[in-house]
Formats: sequence, C-alpha cells, structure tokens
Amino acid sequence: MTKQWELIDALRHTRHDWLNVIQLIKGNLALKRYDRIEQIIEEVTAQSLNESKLSVMDTPDVAAFLLTYNWECTKMKIDVDVIGEIQSLNANEDKLYRTCQTIINQMAELSSSSSENHLLITFLFTHTEEESGNHNNCQLTFDYQGILQMNKEEWHQILKSLELEVDVKVDLIEWNEHECVLQTTFTIN
Repeated sequence: MTKQWELIDALRHTRHDWLNVIQLIKGNLALKRYDRIEQIIEEVTAQSLNESKLSVMDTPDVAAFLLTYNWECTKMKIDVDVIGEIQSLNANEDKLYRTCQTIINQMAELSSSSSENHLLITFLFTHTEEESGNHNNCQLTFDYQGILQMNKEEWHQILKSLELEVDVKVDLIEWNEHECVLQTTFTIN
C-alpha cells in the first residue's frame, strides 16, 4: 500500500507542477506576452530533458531525491543540468547520493528565509584519451546563489567530514556573500 501512496503522491505533485505552468502560460496569453510564453515553454522543455537525462544515469535513489526535492523544500529551489554523453553512475550511487544529500541538506538548512535561494546541480560527463588509457568521469558541480547563514570555514569542516564519512573529496571553488560553488568528480568504470 505504501508504494501506491508514493505513486499517487508523485502524480499529485507532477500534476500540480504542470498546472502551474499552464497557469503561467494562460496569464501571459491574456497579457499578450507571447515572448514570455515562448520562454516558459523553452524553460519547461529544457527542465524536462534534464530530468529525463537524470533518470537514465542508472542511479534511482539520486534521481528520486533530486527530482522530488522541490516538492518539500521551500527555502531553496534546485535545478539540475546534465551535460555530455550520459553513462551509468550505478557503481557510485551510494557515494553520489550521500554527497548530494549532505550538501543539499546543509545548504537548505542554512539558507536565509529572507532571500531567494537557488542551487544549480550540474552533471558534466567527460571522456579523455590518454597514454594510460581512456578515462570517463562525471564532474558534479553545486552552484548556490542566495544567502547562506554560515562562513567559509564552516564549509571546510562539512566537506572534511564528508570526505571522511563518504570517501568523496569535494572542493570549495567559489565563496562570497551570495554564491557558493562546490565541485567533485566521480570516476566511471
């Protein structure tokens, strides 16, 4: 029975999201803002394509977590971008899931409720040919825009504990008052 309710809940959220898009289109249609309607359709199409790509990375727990996150969290909006030739990340799923969950939950918890907070998660699949052989990687970038109620040193502590607990090295690439960029790479076998 639980699986049925989970499915019904997912369908309810999806229906709600699509009704919001339709309302945006109807409102802009009434205002004769045709350029905005085209922009909305392009944004929704891009989002759907990225969600589709995320769904075929062979990481069901990660996909479910990221695809449903915005349904529950109101302090921070997540978008996902998937670039490159997608490969299975199944062998890394546990580390990937724990990394995403730790970073996202910390950012959401420490996001200021007085600002608009946004997190773009980018999966960049790369392939390199070197003398030592072919290498396939997935570079994972967390690009936060908004206000985090923490300092740079606190991030270093979180990332250090993540490295010890999950065995994933995450680098702090950018830090300032309104932006935080974290990055890690997963090797694909």
